[in-house]
Amino acid sequence: MNEAVYRVQMKQVSFKGVAIGNVVDIVSSNLVAIPVMILVLASAGETSLPDHGAGSAAEVLKASSVFLAASTVLGGLCSVLGGYVSARIAKHDEVLNGTLASILCVGLGVYALVNGTSRFWLHVLYLLLSPALAALGGYLRSRQTARAG
Repeated sequence: MNEAVYRVQMKQVSFKGVAIGNVVDIVSSNLVAIPVMILVLASAGETSLPDHGAGSAAEVLKASSVFLAASTVLGGLCSVLGGYVSARIAKHDEVLNGTLASILCVGLGVYALVNGTSRFWLHVLYLLLSPALAALGGYLRSRQTARAG
């Protein structure tokens, strides 16, 4: 087959949209995690945090299934948001540009896998879900523009 079919042309990628979408994904994921952390640590009470140290707080968060579930769901929604923002800024090839908004998340996931993580299977799942959810954000934007036009 023709090699051009498989090659993504550089004019299809909006570097501005992709960069901003990546930042939106990472920053929003961290911002929505803060209230969840506070809630989990507050519900852990004094018995789980005897010395009030950062190490004990990190251990409580690592052991919390509530924190894991909430941060996974909210982080996924933030990936959709990042893909949507990227596609909206790009104004073309929405799904492609939305998918590329997951580059930083994938990079951070690979870094976590290389450095060893206690939840290996979860990081592998995130590596697969992050581009898919960002592409969903791009797809939602493309559907929105198709309806408006």
